[in-house]
Amino acid sequence: MDKGVVKQKTSLFSVFFTFAVDNLGATIVFPIFAPLFLDPSKLLITGDVPLSYKTTLLGIFLGVYPFMQFIFAPILGEYADHYGRKKALIITTFLTFLGYALSAYGIHQHSLFWMFFSRLIMGIGAGNLSICLSSLSDLSPSAKKKVRYYSYGSAIAGLTFILGPFIGGKLSDPTVNPIFNSAFPMLIGAGLGLINVLFILVAFTETLENPSTKSLDLIKGIRNIQMALKTESVRRLYLIYFFFLFSWNIIFLFVPAFVVENFHLSNSQIGDVCALLGVCWIFGTGVLHRIFYHAVKPKWILLSSFIAFASLVVFIPYPHFLKGFLILLGSCTILSGLIWPICTTAISNAAPGDIQGKVLGLSQSLLSVTMMLSSLLGGLFLHTHSIVPFVFSSLSALVAAALLLQAKVE
Repeated sequence: MDKGVVKQKTSLFSVFFTFAVDNLGATIVFPIFAPLFLDPSKLLITGDVPLSYKTTLLGIFLGVYPFMQFIFAPILGEYADHYGRKKALIITTFLTFLGYALSAYGIHQHSLFWMFFSRLIMGIGAGNLSICLSSLSDLSPSAKKKVRYYSYGSAIAGLTFILGPFIGGKLSDPTVNPIFNSAFPMLIGAGLGLINVLFILVAFTETLENPSTKSLDLIKGIRNIQMALKTESVRRLYLIYFFFLFSWNIIFLFVPAFVVENFHLSNSQIGDVCALLGVCWIFGTGVLHRIFYHAVKPKWILLSSFIAFASLVVFIPYPHFLKGFLILLGSCTILSGLIWPICTTAISNAAPGDIQGKVLGLSQSLLSVTMMLSSLLGGLFLHTHSIVPFVFSSLSALVAAALLLQAKVE
């Protein structure tokens, strides 16, 4: 086999492996951290601490990761454009490995400081999505191949969305196996992170041929948001996307905390619930979207989905039995999975040609901002009444529907 072909294949594998490890880092924690913060038996926070303090601290903790991702993703992307994809990937994959290791140490030591510090580090490392996508673009011999490579990355993200919480729940539950505990999945993640670093060092070949000569822009994330709001054709669509993401994230991020407080589920069971949501999301994105997209106008799909979501989501906390809770939550997840690809497609279609390349970066910035806001608000209000985050979610979806009435969707 030609050496160039071998280098391309090993480089592609390295990038896809980075996708997998990063997405595992984002999802493997869902069944782990809510019990750590809310269950006194985990010894992280003592039982005499008020619930309001615990939920607020959990919200800040969950918000740290997307905040660092929002700040550093554009910086790392700029760095990769100037100094090469390989150097940037080595830095970010090492930070991911270090974050996993410090997280395991913090959990083992019952140390809030090290747990927070580890999430800061992992949030910075997770800012390499744009670097991975840029590398895939560099490695693509044609536009058709680029779309295929991007679809592979999306499929990997979808698969880890299911496997991450499932694996994290099982490997952190000592009732499954006595050697398992909350730190164990982080140790596995650290091992995968170290392998990832070695793959980038040995198997990845630099793909950047023409380094940028422009000065580094250290506030590119803020500029991305400003650009979205100033571009007339996509401004309203981005606002719709923002309120949709907020309505989804404030529910998804606090599902583990809700089931711990109301159903007293174990880590393993929380992992099962999150994996089920992953399946529902993929059903909405991969099945319902294909059925409806060519049969019904996208705008009417979005409008009916937003209204249905807003109507259902406020009832999620009311069934006091797990099956009813999961049916309502799963239905809302399916609707969210249906909404997401229509929103992103509409934004791409509406964006002028000269900013098409920035569309993904803009969307990623909004995703990070909504995750950060959802974490903080959910943590502040979860303790007041279990329905409050769901009301926020419903109102946000209704705002998105109202904005949609005056928007052009193609």
